[in-house]
Amino acid sequence: MRFTILTENRESNCNCINEDGLSIYIELENKKILLDAGITDAFMKNAKVLGIDLQEIDKIVLSHGHWDHGNGLKYINLKKTLILHPDAYTKRYSLLRNMAFGGINQTREELKEKFDLIETKEPYQIFENVWFLGQINRRFEVPKENAHTVLENNEKDYLYDDTGIVVKLEKGIVVFSSCSHSGINNIIEQAKEVTRDDRILAVVGGFHLKKLNEYTNKIIEYFSSNNIKVAYMGHCTSDEVIQEFKNKLKGTTKVTTLYAGAKFEI
Repeated sequence: MRFTILTENRESNCNCINEDGLSIYIELENKKILLDAGITDAFMKNAKVLGIDLQEIDKIVLSHGHWDHGNGLKYINLKKTLILHPDAYTKRYSLLRNMAFGGINQTREELKEKFDLIETKEPYQIFENVWFLGQINRRFEVPKENAHTVLENNEKDYLYDDTGIVVKLEKGIVVFSSCSHSGINNIIEQAKEVTRDDRILAVVGGFHLKKLNEYTNKIIEYFSSNNIKVAYMGHCTSDEVIQEFKNKLKGTTKVTTLYAGAKFEI
């Protein structure tokens, strides 16, 4: 399988646009999935630069209803299936952006006009060996700072719509988690349960780890104890955390930083 980072926070070296969002193009034999669409049409412009034809997309997945992952959907004019949690349309406001609207810029009705919607809290099999993980069972505690938006009534938004994708290959599983508000360890555990496979080849995406603290250390320990082969880290993960992963997991987990336009093969 192959995947391409269509847009990401970090600047590319291939004439691609970077923005503070995330969009990943996943290729499995003859099947193609778009996971998230970033903030603007940058993912589309970058796809063109990279020689990727987005007309070939089979399915679109929204990892959660935050503006930096879902606003780019507005630029897609393809009648495709969009898979998402039913709470992804929640109206939410960002504590980090002076209470600016933090949800996606289209309503359910607007998305329904454009896409064939599959809304599910349960895991959903997209293709033979690919699953949408549904609402994540939070087995491990998730820090409050992993959810930095509030609801219309000013109550804490716990982002229960935050989820991911898992791909099962012959050698093991690959987990895609765009932002990990649910906890990257919880997302991986759900992926293991859905696939009935605990051989983790790679984990890809934003891990929502900003600081070197006790929680970050617990996640590093989790990666070590689960013998995760590769960690592809970016978006909502700081450079200092990525470096800490490299330092502490040297010899056990290969750690790679994501950037706009990066291409990988597993």
